[in-house]
Amino acid sequence: MAGRGIRPAVITLADRTRQLPIPLRARVLNRFGNFHTGANGELVCRLKALAVEGDGMGVWIRAEPGSGRSHLLEAACQAAEQAGRRALYVPLSELPGGVEVLDALEADLVALDDVDVWLGDRSRETALMAVYQGQLQRGGQLIAAALHPAQRIRFRLPDLASRFRALPGYRVSPPDDRGLRDILTAAAHRQGLTLTEPVLDYWLHRAVRSLPELLAQLKRLDEQALAEQRAVTIPLIKETLSL
Repeated sequence: MAGRGIRPAVITLADRTRQLPIPLRARVLNRFGNFHTGANGELVCRLKALAVEGDGMGVWIRAEPGSGRSHLLEAACQAAEQAGRRALYVPLSELPGGVEVLDALEADLVALDDVDVWLGDRSRETALMAVYQGQLQRGGQLIAAALHPAQRIRFRLPDLASRFRALPGYRVSPPDDRGLRDILTAAAHRQGLTLTEPVLDYWLHRAVRSLPELLAQLKRLDEQALAEQRAVTIPLIKETLSL
């Protein structure tokens, strides 16, 4: 977890018999300051209040892949750490082992990503219930993120369903055309590249409007531009991306 300085990349939590290495570190670059808010102003304000001030129990966030959901969860953890609070980002789809990986999970803010991959399994839902109860008892906060609203998900444990469904729900709105341009321009700038408006026009009019795909294409353009010592131009896009 990063906050005021960079901490070790892995936080180790103990269960009864062994030490389990769990990747709970939010990426340092993912902050509210470099998230393109767009239509998500209300959600960003709610997450800031939750993370920094401990205002409320938590929220449920639904979002399609590539909409910036993980960025927001990691940004909330960074904001909490900067405010002197302990925060853990927990990507459930990436955790090793079984449900014991959530034993002894303690923080002021716990951000659970990919919650839907753990739902439908009784033992995993029991572990999630324990996390919820732990946050409630210590006065901490919980962010849960998934593909769908909690009301549309089938749970095995009615108690977990009622608690998650009681959390205020928000949808992450994906970036619009202006947002995609701003995000790609900023990402290119961080890599030492310049994207002109004609280049962006050509690219976005022909590419799939998926941010993860566009960022992957930008990486390819960066590699090709570096290898050939060229600027990112329309001919380079044609040659590299076959657009």
